[in-house]
Amino acid sequence: MIKSNVWEGIGLRLKKLYLKGFKSFGRPSLIGFSDRVTAIVGPNGSGKSNIIDAIKWVFGEQSKKELRASEKFDMIFAGSENLPPAGSAYVELVFEENGEEITVARELKRTGENTYYLNGSSVRLKDIRDRFAGTGLGVDFYSIVGQGQIDRIVNASPEELRLLLEEAAGVSIYREKKKETELNLERTKANLDRVKDVLFERERQMKSLYLKAKRAERFKEYTAQLEELQKIYYGNVFKRERKKLEFYQEEEKKTNEKIKNIQKELVELETKWSTLRSEFGEMDQEIERYTKLLEDYKKRQNDLVEMKGFYSSKLADSENRYVELSTRLDELEKRREEYKKRLEEMEYIFKGVMGDYERKAKELEEFEKEKENLLSRFSEKEKEFLRVRDEISKLEKQILKLENELLRIGETLEDLEKRRKITENQILTRRRELEDKKSEFKEISKRVEELDEEERKLTEELNAVRERLEEIEGEIRRVNLEIDAKEKRLREIQFEKEMIERDMREYRGFSKAVKVVFEEKERFPGLVDVVSNLIEVDEKYSLAVSVLLGGTAQNIVVRNVDTAKAIVEFLKQNEAGRVTILPLDLIDGSFNRISGLENERGFVGYAVDLVKLPSELEVLGGFLFGNSVVVETLDDAIRMKKKYRLNTRIATLDGELISGRGAITGGREERSSNVFERRIKLKHLEQEMEETEKQIEEKRDELASLKTEQENLKNQEKLVQRELFELSRKSSSTKTVLSEILRSINQLQEEVENLEKLLVEYRAKEEGLNARREKIFEEIDELKQNRENLQKSLTEYSEELEKEKKILDELNEKIFTLRAEVGNLLETKDRYEKEMRDTGKMIERIARETEDIKLQMTSLEEEMENYRKFIREHEREIEHLKKEMDSVFEAMKLHRSGKEEKMRELQEVENRMNELKEEKERLRNHLHQIDLALQETRLKIANLLEEFSGNEEDVEELGEEQLEEVYRQIKDLENKIKYLGPVDLTAIDEYEKLREEYEEILKQKEDLEEAKRKLEEIIEKTDREAESLLFDVYQKVNESFNRFISLLFFGGEGRLNIVSEAKSILDAGFEISIRKPGRRDQKLSLLSGGEKALVGLALLFALMEIKPSPFYVLDEVDSPLDDYNAERFKRLLKENSKHTQFIVITHNKIVMEAADLLHGVTMVNGVSAIVPVEVEKILEV
Repeated sequence: MIKSNVWEGIGLRLKKLYLKGFKSFGRPSLIGFSDRVTAIVGPNGSGKSNIIDAIKWVFGEQSKKELRASEKFDMIFAGSENLPPAGSAYVELVFEENGEEITVARELKRTGENTYYLNGSSVRLKDIRDRFAGTGLGVDFYSIVGQGQIDRIVNASPEELRLLLEEAAGVSIYREKKKETELNLERTKANLDRVKDVLFERERQMKSLYLKAKRAERFKEYTAQLEELQKIYYGNVFKRERKKLEFYQEEEKKTNEKIKNIQKELVELETKWSTLRSEFGEMDQEIERYTKLLEDYKKRQNDLVEMKGFYSSKLADSENRYVELSTRLDELEKRREEYKKRLEEMEYIFKGVMGDYERKAKELEEFEKEKENLLSRFSEKEKEFLRVRDEISKLEKQILKLENELLRIGETLEDLEKRRKITENQILTRRRELEDKKSEFKEISKRVEELDEEERKLTEELNAVRERLEEIEGEIRRVNLEIDAKEKRLREIQFEKEMIERDMREYRGFSKAVKVVFEEKERFPGLVDVVSNLIEVDEKYSLAVSVLLGGTAQNIVVRNVDTAKAIVEFLKQNEAGRVTILPLDLIDGSFNRISGLENERGFVGYAVDLVKLPSELEVLGGFLFGNSVVVETLDDAIRMKKKYRLNTRIATLDGELISGRGAITGGREERSSNVFERRIKLKHLEQEMEETEKQIEEKRDELASLKTEQENLKNQEKLVQRELFELSRKSSSTKTVLSEILRSINQLQEEVENLEKLLVEYRAKEEGLNARREKIFEEIDELKQNRENLQKSLTEYSEELEKEKKILDELNEKIFTLRAEVGNLLETKDRYEKEMRDTGKMIERIARETEDIKLQMTSLEEEMENYRKFIREHEREIEHLKKEMDSVFEAMKLHRSGKEEKMRELQEVENRMNELKEEKERLRNHLHQIDLALQETRLKIANLLEEFSGNEEDVEELGEEQLEEVYRQIKDLENKIKYLGPVDLTAIDEYEKLREEYEEILKQKEDLEEAKRKLEEIIEKTDREAESLLFDVYQKVNESFNRFISLLFFGGEGRLNIVSEAKSILDAGFEISIRKPGRRDQKLSLLSGGEKALVGLALLFALMEIKPSPFYVLDEVDSPLDDYNAERFKRLLKENSKHTQFIVITHNKIVMEAADLLHGVTMVNGVSAIVPVEVEKILEV
């Protein structure tokens, strides 16, 4: 019995439902609801379930499957024969809460516009859900239960059952709060991670910049000192060098004056001096050798200096890396100490956690033993209780089964008689239809044969046309390929022809001078052409003539001498090269023919006769060839040469040549030397082009013919295909009809056979059922008497078990709490163990990295020592080279003095001249030394001007020792700057800016960590509150569910068990456990449909006690129930309707009796309508 105070405070009631244009409700319909039970009745397909869909739809159901639709516009009335389609679907629910009316509505237009309304105002779906959150109202499992959904409740997954309990407990508010907080936490963590990454990056940058900034500061300090010292040093050096320059300039002036005086005296002896210059040449060569040796030494010296600089740079890099590694080593030592300290702290905490864990585990073990002892005592009494209850259940089931069997037998006998008469009539009708179909089958079969023959002939014709089309397509492809090849060759010929013509036009292959002349041909009116372009010769003589021409082929022919002179002058002025010019008014073209030679075997002709020249250029042939002869072979040439003692040139057709004095030239060059080759090739190309164009035209004519034939065949193919398609369509249609007739014949034969068998079965069943009905009456009386005796014993056992169960429930609650605590401690233990392992690994990793850095530092020390060694070696070698160069300079001086000695020896006779020359040479050497000194001094001054830009008067003059000390200080500072390596002066400002950024970001990190801690505390608090609330509701629902199962299953048991090993009940799953009287726990899948319905209803009503919904919609949930269980369901409805509303769609008369208000739904011409129903008439029926 449900206590009435459970439902106190529930003021929300559903008053009305208004539908317009929704699904089958094409006309506006209004349905009122009772405060208790409203029943909706009507035939199947009339639209009753559309009322359920309307309520779901208003509360935002999105699933098309749940709404029984394929698309969202299925919600809008589609129209019928008498009523046009609706423009929109509109559903409105009217609630009353504490005397105030609340309306919730939804409208969907065909334009796709979807609107929700709350109290007439347009709102979001979220606003509606927020308004009804925690009331149990919505599209959830247990507030609206559609057809088959009781099964869904029973077969729900563990997670879905938890969601049911959460809705009843109102945990959704906590979940939303937790979800929002978790989102904030995730964002905070993401921000914190980003800040940590930025901090890490800034810290890394600061470490790198710190060293750079320190180097930059030292660099600035050293540079300032260096600049001051350089100003002093270079100012003093500049003064000294300028004095030296003035001295050398004065000395140079005096020496030049002396040399000038000596030169005057030596003018008379100039002739004799010239004869001896050759002897001095050898001396000069030796001096040149020494000069080259000095250059080699200087180059080597430069290479060594460059290598020394390279090793100095490498040394600086290594030293920087050494400093960085030292800094990193100090950091690692500090981190290792921190990790060691953290490990000691965790070990201390771990010991405390282990102590709590062992104490709680021991306490849990004691409670488990106590529970085991209690279960042992409880089990014995429960077994006897279950045995008796099971026997009663068996008896009730047997009675119920027999009563149901009596009802079914009566209904079955009545139905069998009706079926038997119908079957006899059907047999007669099917036999007449069978005869008609057989006649029709014969006629159509004949027509099918005729169509098949016509189709075969057309197919043969089509195949022949297609074969010829394939042949033509192959020929077209072949001809196209041939045309493409010919056109490609034509393009190649055209390109080659243009290239040859361009070469001839641009005089390619001719000398530069020839090209230049013809580029400026407008300057020279008498210019004709080059020889090779003026001569025409038959191809077979071309090689011989080309050999005879030789280099003269590039000679330029002009009309007169004036043009020739103009060309020569032009080439001189432009330094464009040399060229041979043949003026027609100057050259001699006469020659003599040799008597008898023309009759010799192998004689081809005189070259001048074998070439063609314009009439005005005939003199050119005689000039170029004279009496040169062309013969067939080299043997012929040799024979004629010897026989006639010819002093003219003889050329063979193969290109051999015998000169006038007997020299033979022959062989074969890789590249043709025929000067007429281009013109011959051009002629061949023109002939080939003409022939190729003719062939292309012929192939195009052939292609046009083939395409015409192809087009005709394609037209024929289309015509035949069209005829074949039409015939095939007729044949297919006829065969389909034939197939349908044959199928109908087979079907009719089968139906007749089945109907005859069925008639025999009906008669046999009628006899057996009558005999069974008599026997059932006797069995029912006996079973009822036994049930009455067992019921008395069951009541006594039930009272004893109730007391024991209460004690067991209290113990289970303690065990559950302890298990949760032990689980949490175990999790904490595992977490600390993992952290200690990770910390130990980190300490080991730091130790490995420390060793690695030490090894790197040792390697760097060796590397730096090697670089220093290389630098010292290069310095020694540079010093050695300097000495070598000094010795070479000495040798050069010795050779110069040897030269003077040689001069005195050669001029013994002219002592005065030798004395003068010696003096002059001495003065010149002296002048050369002065010149070298001047150059050196000027170079030093120029270099000093780059280093010293101040006023020399401002610089204090120093002594030699003081200046050397300043120089030593400069070198020391330069070495210090070098040791610093590459310096970035911007690093100082960058480091300061980065340090300020780092401090700002560090403050952000601290703020984010504080926000993260607070959010985690909120989540933890929310979880605790939600867990407590859900666990409380779970216990209450479990108790109520067990009670309802006991009522519906005559002393059976029902439980909701936690099946998941999740750490929190909020993440756990639940499953339903059912135990019938006298049996073990039974799987829900093995229950019958009616039993599953009872389990689902028990859970539904248990949830009502905890968190009732303002109303419940139950769509034919009673359909699996027999009359006995339907009566129990009715009582549950009536009892619980005192506290909530029920809207029940049913066909069951027993359930209808519970209704305070009854609505009928019918469908007329495709439109659902609400009709009034009188309860009394329905119940009478």
